[in-house]
Amino acid sequence: MQNNYPINLKLMLAGGTVFNRLLFSFILILISINYLTASIKVDKIVFEGNISFENSQLKKIIKSQEKEEFDNKILRIDKIILQNFYLGQGFLKVWVESELLRRGDKITIIFKLSEGIRFVLGEISISGAAILPEEEFRKFFDLKNGDFFKSKKIEDGTNKIEEFYYNHGKPYVEISDKQIIEDSLINIQIYLKENETVYIHDIDYIGLKHVKSFIIGRELEIFKKDIYSRQKIEKSQRNIYGTGLFNFVGIELKALDSTRSSANLLITVVEKDSRWIGARFGIGYEQEIVYGGTFDFTLEFGHRNLFGTARSIYISLIPSFSYDFEDKKFRNPKNQYSFTYIEPWIGYTRTPGIFRISFIQARPLYSANYDYLTTSFLVQHQFENLWEISGKLAYDQVKILEEDTLDQATLSLTQGQDYIYALTGRLVKDKRDNYLNPKNGSITDLHARIAYSKSRNAETGETTKNRFIRATFEWNRYQSFRFQKNWVLASRVKLGNIFEFGRRSQIPISERFFLGGASTVRGYKEQLLGPSIYDETRQYPRAIGGKLMFLANIELRIPMFWIIWGETFFDAGNVWLENKNFRINEIKTTSGIGLALLTPLGPIRFDYGLKHRPTDNESAGEFHISIAFAF
Repeated sequence: MQNNYPINLKLMLAGGTVFNRLLFSFILILISINYLTASIKVDKIVFEGNISFENSQLKKIIKSQEKEEFDNKILRIDKIILQNFYLGQGFLKVWVESELLRRGDKITIIFKLSEGIRFVLGEISISGAAILPEEEFRKFFDLKNGDFFKSKKIEDGTNKIEEFYYNHGKPYVEISDKQIIEDSLINIQIYLKENETVYIHDIDYIGLKHVKSFIIGRELEIFKKDIYSRQKIEKSQRNIYGTGLFNFVGIELKALDSTRSSANLLITVVEKDSRWIGARFGIGYEQEIVYGGTFDFTLEFGHRNLFGTARSIYISLIPSFSYDFEDKKFRNPKNQYSFTYIEPWIGYTRTPGIFRISFIQARPLYSANYDYLTTSFLVQHQFENLWEISGKLAYDQVKILEEDTLDQATLSLTQGQDYIYALTGRLVKDKRDNYLNPKNGSITDLHARIAYSKSRNAETGETTKNRFIRATFEWNRYQSFRFQKNWVLASRVKLGNIFEFGRRSQIPISERFFLGGASTVRGYKEQLLGPSIYDETRQYPRAIGGKLMFLANIELRIPMFWIIWGETFFDAGNVWLENKNFRINEIKTTSGIGLALLTPLGPIRFDYGLKHRPTDNESAGEFHISIAFAF
């Protein structure tokens, strides 16, 4: 290893001052520290003696990687990984050793393998089963006679047998197995002792103070006189936790007699305080609405267990802030004040009903200021297959402030107050592995809103009525990048349209589509991609939104070091005032790069988006800061 230091050491030695001697000593110390702490890189990883598996296959399963820093602890782990891999593939007499060759600051790792013979499964025999025939239990093993022996599949099959008994009234089942080896053939003998079938005699509750017992009872999946089922008990436990009323839920089986065939379920709980107050910080994530991405501070207080019935009420205050890079200051584009009542069960099912009254002061940077009062009743239900369906009935009042009334009658904008009666349906399937930082999975979101609106002109007093459907479809996908497995490739497609019944009329500003900004098309300011108007100086644009929207994104997320990730992205989209105005060549595209810090609050993101076809009065690009990934 060579290190070059552009310092004339002879000149320093010639100097007779104490300062020069001290400085020379300091430089020597730095050189010594640098040499001692210089990292050793793995130059090559070599495998010798492997016959059944290629080098490339074995490199994928170990933790040491070429061109990365060498770690002796990881090397020891790699030897165990390789040995366990071979054992799991039927090489029961495998032997693994390692050798190191060092040249300067580079090292070659040589793994020496002796595979031995590969064992084959002869047969699996099962004895002692009465609850199912032996051939049915044999189906639990994903391994056929004559296949290479894989201990993991034998273990998985045995666990499936145990799980079957636990869910069919046999919590005391005893399972043992024996391997009989003949040359390269392994026969498996599994012995079962089923023992008693257990029935639930009664269910007792311990720890209830304010919560009524029927609240727990309706969350149970197992009842008196049922046979024991661990699956139903675990699901019951999850349901009880899901009420939000308890800090702890434990379920224990207690036998009533020596035969163990009858038992009680003891459900022990620790209740949460009914009254609560909380504060949190997060992100407002309203993509095509005029607020854009915001930093939200929430203060809320309420009661989670009215009269011991799990009904709850709470009041929340949510001021929202965003940073304006043009003026270099924080702004307050939205304040929301809400009262919420939750009825946890509707129609004797685990379907909550949510009644909410909210007053919102919307003060977006680039659109009309307005006040928004909404009253709604929402019903939603989650299914076992990850689909969630919801329906909402709402009455809204939207009032554009007089000083911000937009004189745009030709653009079908309201110039006063809107009264909106709407019925909304939504269907969502969320398969993401993580909400804040998804690396795998997808989310599908279908949203339709049938609305009747009355718009009153503040100047003339004239009232205009309209009926329309506002529909959106969104699909997001997250997957490993093909050429680098720890990178994440994220993509999104979103479509939105407003269909009007009869002649075209005014669409309230709260119902229109807006794009541009940190969470939609980066490179454009918040809400300013799409229809907008200007003042006489053409310096202050105001977004007016549209009735048709298209959005597409693709983004590569790259882990760099510690909690820092890099991004490179391509965004496309636009908003059109009317459906008839759609032109495919008007779809705007941008691309850019960014950094994200993965904090406990979620990713803090810094992006720069570059416009591909800016107009004369547009900037080349925009810088964005936000919490959470763009999608």
